[in-house]
Amino acid sequence: MSTNEKQKVVQVLKELNEFVHDGLEGYERAARESTDSLRQDAYRRFSQQRLAFANELNQIIQQHGGTPERDTTAKGKLYRQWMDFKAAITGSNEEAILGSCIYGEEWAQKAYRDALDHELPAEVRGTILRQREASTDVLTYLHQLWEAAGYEESAPTGLTAATAVTSTPAQTWKTVLYVAAGAAGAALIYGLATRRISADRLMSSVGNITKGIVGAVRQRAGNIGDNRSQKGNR
Repeated sequence: MSTNEKQKVVQVLKELNEFVHDGLEGYERAARESTDSLRQDAYRRFSQQRLAFANELNQIIQQHGGTPERDTTAKGKLYRQWMDFKAAITGSNEEAILGSCIYGEEWAQKAYRDALDHELPAEVRGTILRQREASTDVLTYLHQLWEAAGYEESAPTGLTAATAVTSTPAQTWKTVLYVAAGAAGAALIYGLATRRISADRLMSSVGNITKGIVGAVRQRAGNIGDNRSQKGNR
């Protein structure tokens, strides 16, 4: 195998491995936030699966002269930031956690398909195909969980998974804040997709948005608490 061919294998697998690490971190987070013991066990199992996948890909990367990949994608970092302030505004629940896992697994499927679009040695393609099949099994299982739970909405996909929010009249102020955050987030996603904003600048901007939104939510919650205390003292 020529040097250029080896470099191509390394490039493709390093990019794929970033998505695998997204899954690793995503399922670890899901296991921490979930209060359902069955789902916690499943999320932990999937997290360990992604760790094994990452190690396997890194071994092939090293065999072809590359350095191990242990980072996540900019998209994955952005999505986790997005989920942070979504949870601050609307709260975390099992439906949102599961929806996020489905969303992430669909991105993993796309990453595997993109990797297989390249000319790769047979043994490397075999590894990618095997991991993709396992990812497909996970996605099927997650959809089965969704259906068994009887949620009113269909399983979210794409940006819907990130932005879906249920509001009641008492939560109108939360919805307003969330719409504003969504508009800012969409602009940042566009910047990343078109490469008009560097990844570092993008993450800094999202961090600032997160702090602002969370601060607004906390201030609003404090005001509500003060108003209730004043009414109680009357």
